[in-house]
Amino acid sequence: MLKRVLGLLLMFIFIGVSLWGSFFLANIDNKTNNGNSNNDNLPDQCENNCTNLPIMMIDTNNEVIDKDIKVTIQVSIIDYEGLNSITMDPNLITDATIKYRGNSSFATFDKSQYRIQFFKNVKKDTIQNYSLFGMNADSDWVLYGPFLDRTLIRNRLMYSLSKELLEWAPDSRYFELYVDNEYQGVYLAVEPISNGDERINLEPFGLLSGETPYIIRRDRIGTSINVLHTYGELYGYTSNELSVLYPGSNSLTPKQYAWIESDVSKFEEVLYSDYFDDPNTGYAKYINVSSFVDYFLLNEFAMITDSSELSTYLYKNLNGKLTYTVWDFNNGFNNYQWFDEPHDQFFNLDSNWFERLIQDRNFVDLIIARYQSLRKNELSDVSIMNRIDKEIELLGPAIARNFEVWGYTFKQNLLSKDALGQVRDPGSYEEAVDMLKNTIQLRLEFLDENMDVLYDFSIN
Repeated sequence: MLKRVLGLLLMFIFIGVSLWGSFFLANIDNKTNNGNSNNDNLPDQCENNCTNLPIMMIDTNNEVIDKDIKVTIQVSIIDYEGLNSITMDPNLITDATIKYRGNSSFATFDKSQYRIQFFKNVKKDTIQNYSLFGMNADSDWVLYGPFLDRTLIRNRLMYSLSKELLEWAPDSRYFELYVDNEYQGVYLAVEPISNGDERINLEPFGLLSGETPYIIRRDRIGTSINVLHTYGELYGYTSNELSVLYPGSNSLTPKQYAWIESDVSKFEEVLYSDYFDDPNTGYAKYINVSSFVDYFLLNEFAMITDSSELSTYLYKNLNGKLTYTVWDFNNGFNNYQWFDEPHDQFFNLDSNWFERLIQDRNFVDLIIARYQSLRKNELSDVSIMNRIDKEIELLGPAIARNFEVWGYTFKQNLLSKDALGQVRDPGSYEEAVDMLKNTIQLRLEFLDENMDVLYDFSIN
């Protein structure tokens, strides 16, 4: 009898330990759940709110988000294979800081734009690198909310194309955003232009002489710190202002600042010299020419009127050359708020540096050869239209959910009228996509027929 009782007792202890162990393993470190969700009843959990996109949920803890001052929030990420729902267990729950971003978008758009950074511990300033939605791990991210672009896809379309052409361009992923449990619509998580192991990845150290890797930005006068006063500005060749983005203000030394200013000035002085087109001692000695060619073509294709003027970024590694990357195609393909952009013109002919570069026949040769090559591949009609259709397919039902919140924009005139006084705003999502496709087709037809016109600007 005693043996039987002891046997039963041991059996109950074993079952209890097994159940406790299963519970413990299922709940350990929920903050970094990267496997498949323990959500077996997915259809029941969806309640018509399932999405094939990842989900980000922001809890502001009653903090007021500001443009200039970062506030601490909590971020939850739901990103599983297949469908996602806000009822699922998050893959990640982490502290973060947040602030509003943007210039004209901050002033005029109803849909907020954000910059966030993940932290293990905000008070101890311990950052948390995380592979957000499958992108390379980092702590710093831009959350772009398409508002003026009612196709939702312009930035993603051009960033993905740029990544295939350039040495480095921002990666991006769609997701759906909730702030304090209120649905905000479709957003695009974007890698900001920055240095890091999984970003531009410049050399970590400079030299005692002040020589250093750097990232520079050109933007509106009065909007930046660590402004450079280079040869181009001092002699009236360039507009707006260049500034140092990396090294950051906390680490940029006077020697490094002076070296960067001198380095850019050397290139500009040669660019505006009589021997600018010399293949050995001219501008080609200082710049990554292929990146300048691709930057020119990407922005011409997208009809960006302020390329190389605003939101313009370049970087240079130790012993490297000045290299372009891209940023912000929200206004591309005739989507500027304030003016109609005809598809049958060039946009970079009088912009900083390119006004001089196209005076070199060799540079124009490279542009035309590259364009002809791209038209057979990445910029072919079929390729571009397929890209657009795939972006729309990827968004899926999230498009309708987004415009449940922002659908009133189809009834507003957010864009100025065209030269004939006709409304440029789409009346529906389908019309927005049709307008984008039509503009792209007309743009490519113009470029096909007029690329040789660039030779008219050559002086050699």
